[in-house]
Amino acid sequence: MIDHSNIPKVAFDEMNMVHNEEATLLNTLEELLKNSPNDHEAIANCLHEIIEHTRGHFGNEERLMREVGFPALVMHEGEHIRVFNEMQRIISGWLSTKNNELLHEYFLGSMQEWLYTHITTMDTITAQFICMCKGC
Repeated sequence: MIDHSNIPKVAFDEMNMVHNEEATLLNTLEELLKNSPNDHEAIANCLHEIIEHTRGHFGNEERLMREVGFPALVMHEGEHIRVFNEMQRIISGWLSTKNNELLHEYFLGSMQEWLYTHITTMDTITAQFICMCKGC
């Protein structure tokens, strides 16, 4: 489970709120995989929420970066595209196999590690730049 108090904070509060929502969804998925591993409908619904939230999360950050002319937009956006495509591949694999280990390894392992690293690197710098341009 992701402890919300351990999620790194960035200068732009809106981004912190979205990161907390993402963590809540990942925690929900973890609970489902642990307590209801055969409830494929509930897991599929949670995965749908995660993918839609991530689409909005990434889209909003990219919109903000365009608004302020963030110099590293292409690099940051490229990372979003890579991770979103990876997430879609994992979900597609699960939909075909119902192999919960795929979800566990990705969403509760590498995705959580990526999220922490992404927040402490790319999002931290992005948030500072947004605040510099828009104020915080």
